[in-house]
Amino acid sequence: MFSRLSASLIIVTVNRADSLDRTLTSLNQIRYRNFETIVVNGPSTDHTAEVIERHAHKLRAYKTDQANISVSRNIGLAHARGDIAIFIDDDAVPEPDWLELLLQPYADPEVATVGGFIRDAFGFDYQARYTVSDRFGDTRQFASADDFALDGDTFLSLTGTNYSARREALLEIGGFDEEYIWFLDETDVNLRMHDRGLKFAVAPDAEIHHKYEAGLTRTRSAAPRTMYPQLRSKAYFCVRHNLGRQRLSVILAYVADYVAKERAWKRGLLNDGVDVATVERLIGEVERGAEEGVADALRLPAPSALSPALITAARGDVFTPFPLRLAEGERLRLCLFTREYPPQGHGGIGQWTREVAAGLAARGHEVTVIARALEGRPAIDFVDGVWVHRIDPTAITEAQAQDFAPAPPSLTAYSLALHREVERINGHRRFDLISGPIADLEPMASLKLAPIPVIVSLHTTYKLSLPHKPDWLSRPDYLERHVEPTIVCEGELIANGPHILANSSAILDDIEAAHGLRIDRAKVEIVPHGISDLALGAVASPRAPGEVKLLFVGRLEERKGADALLSILPDLLAAHPALVADIVGDDGIVIGDRTLRRRYEDDNASRPDILARTRFHGALPRADVLAHYAGADIFVAPSKYESFGLIFIEAMCFGKPVVAYDVGGAAELIEDGVNGLLAEAGAPQRLAACIARLVEDPALREDLGRRARASYEASFTTERMLDRLEAYYRAILAERPGAERLRA
Repeated sequence: MFSRLSASLIIVTVNRADSLDRTLTSLNQIRYRNFETIVVNGPSTDHTAEVIERHAHKLRAYKTDQANISVSRNIGLAHARGDIAIFIDDDAVPEPDWLELLLQPYADPEVATVGGFIRDAFGFDYQARYTVSDRFGDTRQFASADDFALDGDTFLSLTGTNYSARREALLEIGGFDEEYIWFLDETDVNLRMHDRGLKFAVAPDAEIHHKYEAGLTRTRSAAPRTMYPQLRSKAYFCVRHNLGRQRLSVILAYVADYVAKERAWKRGLLNDGVDVATVERLIGEVERGAEEGVADALRLPAPSALSPALITAARGDVFTPFPLRLAEGERLRLCLFTREYPPQGHGGIGQWTREVAAGLAARGHEVTVIARALEGRPAIDFVDGVWVHRIDPTAITEAQAQDFAPAPPSLTAYSLALHREVERINGHRRFDLISGPIADLEPMASLKLAPIPVIVSLHTTYKLSLPHKPDWLSRPDYLERHVEPTIVCEGELIANGPHILANSSAILDDIEAAHGLRIDRAKVEIVPHGISDLALGAVASPRAPGEVKLLFVGRLEERKGADALLSILPDLLAAHPALVADIVGDDGIVIGDRTLRRRYEDDNASRPDILARTRFHGALPRADVLAHYAGADIFVAPSKYESFGLIFIEAMCFGKPVVAYDVGGAAELIEDGVNGLLAEAGAPQRLAACIARLVEDPALREDLGRRARASYEASFTTERMLDRLEAYYRAILAERPGAERLRA
């Protein structure tokens, strides 16, 4: 049976440290257990060696000083001890079920070699499915096995980034021909196996995502760095596999025609801005490679096979199983929705989702995030052990709009797009759970259509935001068409969702009061947010001697309390000459006729000292935000409402005393006088008094900051949050038929 087969995954690499790291990380989510991993590092000059060392406990690693893919693959093959030798590239990411599906055709003992389908760099379309080659190495792509027929001169060309063969069959043909420095190396192996009459198979569902990173011969955009290896391999292949079947003059005429086409293509690069010297160099490499490839094929009587000495040297090797973090039966398979997912956007929901996704993936679970493509085209990536699908919504029909009425069509379109992506990929991912935020009704479609449990996570709803959104309140048409229907649908999600995840007791109470409903506490789980230790490695922003730095982080809008802070700031700065204020966040939001920043600058135009000590930084990269946390003395976030308030625990993580209004989640995170100071909601002068107290009392700042850090460590770490979430997810699944998989 194929399930008893052992497999050796062989990855060869040169100067692709980061993509190799991603590929090795992706192997943690492979479901088939009986495999080992072998990495062969060529003459890399980047930090590839450090990446290999970091993963050393999971693999066997070897080196070569030759930048030759066939030499490296033969080294891996000689050291492999699995029944099946499998080759994937160092810029490939396999689906979790890839290996078990790739091995299934080997249940037929006559099958000698198997390949799978390959997704392109963006992940939605195919790079290769059924590839058919002829003896000149020219290939054609087909979508179905019914679309082509093979003969003695055409054969299935299984592509090297998703290629496998019985190890003994590869050894019998001498492994890879080391004359192929790069290009056509696996095509040559395929043809030699074809000529021996060995049986091929394709496993269509055994999918690899090929990210197509830059390499020795190409840039990421596929522009050539060199043409010598390709043309040498091409000419060598043509002569090696046609001599004796075709007249030499016919073969050479084909090679000459191929060179002429390559020469014309390279000259065309001049129109793309490539300089003349580079074009002439590439043309010279085309011609030299073709000449030397022909000469070597005529000179060498047989392929340059795997060295017997190498096989002898590797004789003592033993099969070394890859240590999966969790067995397939112990893993959760989760799909998380979020509109923003870092680094695209820095909203609180996106930050929380990344913390959950990366944390659970690090524990060995299979996690997929589906997010909005905010920049560039839709794409699928594998980041920090997490599948990240960035999608765009498509137009919906009138019938679909009616099915989800009164939801605004734009929100219905995105919710349906999320659900369609779940349906598209669920054949591979086989999700146990979906979790989506109530924000923008993201889980609405899946809650109605998905056959698996859907969790609605509670965050600040439209209803809770509305009193603090003057841009909404000033637009009656927007209120009627978008905000009010969304509020109705939020209530329906809360009422009808069988599983509700809350981050605080306060948000449950506040939603009940605002929406006028009663939430069944039996279907609610409260899990406070947690974050990783952001203070580790953070470098504090610079400061002048004697400064006391007050930090605000958030959008400059009324819900975040920016207006309240800016109203009291001039008097605070005037009263405390050592005080400076760093304002970090999007300051381009127009409220009325101006942004809050412009209003502040206009109101204080005659006070240059006040303006000089109020430093607006705008939206910053995450590393810069962390630098401001590290360099601050006091953190203030006078939000008029926060369902939880990740910014509070971010500041606490850095050991900063927090000043906030006594509302929403802040009241559950901050103990007044213990790890921060709370002011009565809507009382800016009380807020000012709290800040002034901390400015004037360094000992109090230090004491509250120390206790804030202790609160973070006790209650708000990622690990504590993940423990609770994992237990919650498993409890939901334990109630479902078929839950035995997760009791393994």
